[in-house]
Amino acid sequence: MADRTPDESGIVPFLRSGPPPDRTRIEGWQQWRERRNAFIPAPRLSAEEYTATSPRRKALHDLHRTATHVNMGLLETPISVRVTKLMRGRLRNNALNFEPGTRDGLMISGGGYLGKTETACDAAATFEMLWRDLHRQLLPGPVPGTRDLFVPVAYCRTPVRATPKGLCAAILDFYGAPLPKTLNGMIRAVRDSLRDHQTTALLLDFTDCG
Repeated sequence: MADRTPDESGIVPFLRSGPPPDRTRIEGWQQWRERRNAFIPAPRLSAEEYTATSPRRKALHDLHRTATHVNMGLLETPISVRVTKLMRGRLRNNALNFEPGTRDGLMISGGGYLGKTETACDAAATFEMLWRDLHRQLLPGPVPGTRDLFVPVAYCRTPVRATPKGLCAAILDFYGAPLPKTLNGMIRAVRDSLRDHQTTALLLDFTDCG
């Protein structure tokens, strides 16, 4: 039977170079969106297969299993399926609504560690992939050496009791935009950033900081 553990001389497949992506910045969100399904879980080995491997391969396999457990993918539940379906429909409807005025939002609430953030981010990332593909018909690609201004999704994390200034600052930080000194200036800067980057979906993740 073929040995399915990491090769003795190959690159360990589960190691990551550099820090994890920061989804609260444009570059980090794009990095996460493009690589979110790239992790390969550890293979399942029988007791006989595990025993037959060398000590080094045992150690690598154990590390790969640990990485698999701490990087477990999003598991679908009946609730997450309903939330994903509702959110994707809301995103499509808002994206295709060209009339002026407000758009329908969506609030996802619940206890901690239930997968709210990952469910919402995954639905938004899937929408962004579709929206970017469609907009390639209308918009030219980014010029090498310059920043891509087309940002369909913005993800921001703020405390539950965030002030208006704090909320504006989190949104502007995502775009890497300068922070005006006054609240009115920050509100205008947020409006301009959303418009200039053609952002369709703004995700506000309110976290309980104790």
